[in-house]
Amino acid sequence: MIKVQGDRAFGRGIEAGGWSSGGGWSWSSKGAAVSGRLRNRRGRLVLGLATLTMALAWATAAVAAPGWSVVPSVDPSASENVLNAVAVRNSSDAWAVGQFLAPDQDDDGLNMLTEHWNGSSWTQVAAPAVLHRDESLLAVSASSASDAWAVGFTKTVSAAGRNPLAVHWNGSNWTIVATPTLTGGSKSTLNGVVALSPTNAWAVGRGRNGAALAEHWNGTAWATVQVPTPAGAASSQLSGISALSPSDMWAAGSVATVVGTTVQTRTLVEHWNGRAWSIVTSRNATNSNLLTGVAAVAANNVWAVGYTVTTDGTNQPDKTLIEHWNGSAWSLVASPSPASNDTLSGVAARSASDVWAVGARQDRSGPIPIDRTLTEHWNGSAWSVVASPNVGGNDNLLNGVGATSGDVWTVGSSEVTDHTLILRETG
Repeated sequence: MIKVQGDRAFGRGIEAGGWSSGGGWSWSSKGAAVSGRLRNRRGRLVLGLATLTMALAWATAAVAAPGWSVVPSVDPSASENVLNAVAVRNSSDAWAVGQFLAPDQDDDGLNMLTEHWNGSSWTQVAAPAVLHRDESLLAVSASSASDAWAVGFTKTVSAAGRNPLAVHWNGSNWTIVATPTLTGGSKSTLNGVVALSPTNAWAVGRGRNGAALAEHWNGTAWATVQVPTPAGAASSQLSGISALSPSDMWAAGSVATVVGTTVQTRTLVEHWNGRAWSIVTSRNATNSNLLTGVAAVAANNVWAVGYTVTTDGTNQPDKTLIEHWNGSAWSLVASPSPASNDTLSGVAARSASDVWAVGARQDRSGPIPIDRTLTEHWNGSAWSVVASPNVGGNDNLLNGVGATSGDVWTVGSSEVTDHTLILRETG
């Protein structure tokens, strides 16, 4: 991703998971690679909390928000554990992915983190390691219990450059699957994925040429598929993808443009009709905006979420941003923005009148601004903020969300000691 107005510094894991309501598929994204994503966006100190305080927070977090509750998750690292995305197939089959910091076979660095829900608990599932490389998973999607994809990036340990990463679950093991070789000097990641069947999966992100990237799996290999670039774009990326069918898919992201001496970001939405990707005009609330996630409920009902960016030179997240497709055009929909530096990183739907968006809000009531979880709900007529729990007294982030007709899951991190964070809403 490019470092301009509205861009995310570390590739945020985007959206929502698994099999979506409305008969379509939705991936997870995420929402954002997060250990550097929003945590570092303000460059402030993070206060430490005592172990006892942390334990009490976990014990009482569920009380903070009727409807949402904290569900125990796995922290394989003593220092950094982040979940970026979640995919939900049913009440006993869900995946959450991200990264953790720990030694592998050769180096201390980021390792792929995959956790599975079996209906009663989350457990870590072993994932492969790439020698001499950091790995991070930003999105996940599953078409069946024996067919799931997770995507993200690899990079040299402690280096900046990134290359796409795809791993596949066959029902027994995760394995790395080669992706097409890309040329260029830009950081390249896969930010979103949707698995429709064992012979049909899509991943989207940003190529090494600095432009939006789409790749297709045909059951044998991944191949790049041409994606149009908006006229005048300095760079572009796709952050999330959602499918109603193999011939009706949506992807959302952002495009950077140069205006005078400044670089601004505009929303970017593209549609797949079974033959080609095309740009569909989307809306912008300010001079700089970006979309992080998308959820397709029906042909005339698609949601995209993100946030606006300050234009005072600080290039910080500002207000939540929500757009809706009614079958003929995208329009801005009023969304609550309870604080400053508010973001939405993912969206998922139980039904047309039960849609959830997640992200983070900034609490400035204390001497140091603190990120807190943010969940917003669409009831068929309006969006509203729904209270959500936080663990501890410091930064909490929600990076991805997934839904079935039953439960809604959202994942992220509690950054006081870099714990994974999983919340569940049972309706």
